Amino acid sequence: MVIQHPVDVEMSESSLFFRIDWDGLTQNKVILLLKCLVYLQSLSALSEAALEEAADELEGIANFHSDRLPTNNLPSIPVATIKGKLRSTQVRPPIVLES
Repeated sequence: MVIQHPVDVEMSESSLFFRIDWDGLTQNKVILLLKCLVYLQSLSALSEAALEEAADELEGIANFHSDRLPTNNLPSIPVATIKGKLRSTQVRPPIVLES
């Protein structure tokens, strides 16, 4: 069986293979991905309902974070100088609200 989702997954009788583009991943991301895979492997002993709950939670996490942009990809605003004149301060009367 071959599943094509965000990554290619291939399953044989007793093995599961993931094809992932490692070029864009930092060493820390690879370690965290492997950690997640180890935890996922331990889920295989759980009930079908527990696996469904885990899949739903992971999907929610993925959806939540996929909408977020890393801050280093945001455009930078160029520095600008603003000129102005300071004026004297004015004391305004307090605002009174009537009930």
